[in-house]
Amino acid sequence: MSETNIVLITGANRGIGYGVARNLAKQHAEYLVIIGSRDAAKGQEAASALNGEGLSVTSVEIDVTSDESISAAKAYIKEKYGRLDVLINNAGIALDVKDRGKYPLREMMKRTYEVNVFGAAAVTEAFIPLLEKSKNPRIVFTSSTVGSLERASDPTNPWATAPIPAYSTSKAALNMLMVYYANILREKGFKVNASCPGHIGTNLNSYRGTGTLDEGAANLIRLATLGKDGESGTFSTAQGPRPW
Repeated sequence: MSETNIVLITGANRGIGYGVARNLAKQHAEYLVIIGSRDAAKGQEAASALNGEGLSVTSVEIDVTSDESISAAKAYIKEKYGRLDVLINNAGIALDVKDRGKYPLREMMKRTYEVNVFGAAAVTEAFIPLLEKSKNPRIVFTSSTVGSLERASDPTNPWATAPIPAYSTSKAALNMLMVYYANILREKGFKVNASCPGHIGTNLNSYRGTGTLDEGAANLIRLATLGKDGESGTFSTAQGPRPW
């Protein structure tokens, strides 16, 4: 019997994160999925729903904008499991998509980066010591092709002029963050990658997307379950590598 892999997914009580949690637990019985949620009750509710499907899922409270919350989640996982095998940095917001006009530009940028970039960096940094205890540590970042500089430079790309400066630039920064961690952790055997799930209908975009959660989760799960010979430092979708 293979050893259980411990997986933490931030922002997983709904949307893409929930889809990843559900499909990962369903497709890989050797993985224990921890749903990370800013709201403890919503995380527990999501985990209970998946437990009802016979899936190995639990939850932990983690607010990626709070160092205290991150530290508490780390301490809980360390005490209960002793290590972490996979970290999926999925928590994200898109205020200029869902709440356009609600905040002045500076405030919208600050709030977006606080979650999408600073939060992902803080969570990654905090959990590296637990990931180092894994035989095959993997980190996955949920990114987006709207953060691709090459695509944004293409005048025929309809997303190049989309009024989402906070979201798109935060994902470009997130891709750079991923490359940074892929570089500094490569010699320790880490596999660090980013994936764009596609235009999936979730709360983040007021359910305007056309793809399903299952479709959005597929490549994230592939990267989360890479073997020791898997790639690192890549940005991809289910269709393959994407341009930077």
